[in-house]
Amino acid sequence: MSVEALYKVILYPFINESLASLKAMTNLVGEAGDAFVDSVDDFRFKGYAVCSEVTGGLDGVIMMHHYPETAIAIGNSVCEHMFEEKYQFTEINEELSNALAEWGNTIVGRSTDLHGRYSLDYKFSSPYFVHDVNDMDKYLVGVTEVITVPITIEGVGRYYFNLLIRNVEYQSVGIKREASTGISNPHTKVLPLESKILLVDDSGMIRKALKRYLSQLGYNNVIEADDGSTAVIMVEEEKPDFMFMDVVMGQLNGDLALAKIRDNGSNVPVVMLSSVTDQALIKSCESMGISGFIFKPIQADNGAQIIKDYLKIA
Repeated sequence: MSVEALYKVILYPFINESLASLKAMTNLVGEAGDAFVDSVDDFRFKGYAVCSEVTGGLDGVIMMHHYPETAIAIGNSVCEHMFEEKYQFTEINEELSNALAEWGNTIVGRSTDLHGRYSLDYKFSSPYFVHDVNDMDKYLVGVTEVITVPITIEGVGRYYFNLLIRNVEYQSVGIKREASTGISNPHTKVLPLESKILLVDDSGMIRKALKRYLSQLGYNNVIEADDGSTAVIMVEEEKPDFMFMDVVMGQLNGDLALAKIRDNGSNVPVVMLSSVTDQALIKSCESMGISGFIFKPIQADNGAQIIKDYLKIA
């Protein structure tokens, strides 16, 4: 199972929206840590959680999970930001519960709307809230994997996103479990080794991996961008000879960045990367002149070969 793939496809929209809503609704600043696999046997309830059941191609639970003190701090901040009054509650009371519910509903609503734009075979329930440690056991029944992403709030503490997985049908949720494949590059001329290559992905882990694969192939003139907006600027300023660009990113998705790059008159060869294999998205990118589409995840044992297959120009 690829932690990175499940993180990007399922968890990422929730994490991204939680950070945006945290800033907008509390003026607090959060930062997401790296995704990792948690032990099911050691998983413990922290005290307060906003949950949404996932059904269909993925059977499990999305959980936004807080220690009580973190939930209280966030609830107080939501109230303060909404009412411009100082709130100093020390327990989760009705007022804080309402504030946390508003924050949680905003995150789940926006995130599930983003998921709904893709033709993926899973759906989410309306959010609900868990306060009692005794309620947690029932959510762990049948769970085989827990993927966790910590969120650190500056000056406050942490909360966590957990994806409790009972079962995944990889193809239906847009994840390729076997060796990564995609839409091939139709060109035949090999990209010269001295070419400047731009990597665009909001995952530092993915950029690091791609850079390593390129180095193994002899390509060392590599520059990086962590979102689509930066990529548009770098194409103008750096004039790369080739690009690899992710689709789902925080500030500007890759397909929209590609449209801007083409509108600006650049014909730089671009290979798109995505864990989401939505056909409408692929066709949209193809209509803007891409040089292939790689379906992630890309693994260490085949990454260099896959990348090599796409490093061709007209």
